Amino acid sequence: MKPTHGSEQVQDGKLRGATDRTDYFYFFCPRCPEDEILRILDFDALREEPGNKYNDQCRRKAHRTFGFGFEMHCEKCGFYDYVKVANYGWQGGKHSETLGDP
Repeated sequence: MKPTHGSEQVQDGKLRGATDRTDYFYFFCPRCPEDEILRILDFDALREEPGNKYNDQCRRKAHRTFGFGFEMHCEKCGFYDYVKVANYGWQGGKHSETLGDP
């Protein structure tokens, strides 16, 4: 059964990632040293609808509201988890603010 929420190992700023030489983004295993890349096994479209409630507050307008969940696995250590990407949460600001830091 697929998870619906990520574990503590991917919360509180513990999951990192980066793009490669092009524009592809990779998540790094939070357990393995040297930025071992997580394999994305599957995704869920969590939400998709026209418009976006933040459009009246932001300069650039989003075409729609969306959210995706990614099921991920590390081939090296066996780590398995779930993470979400969406445009209906924070719309800018500092990462520390998302963690509740002043």
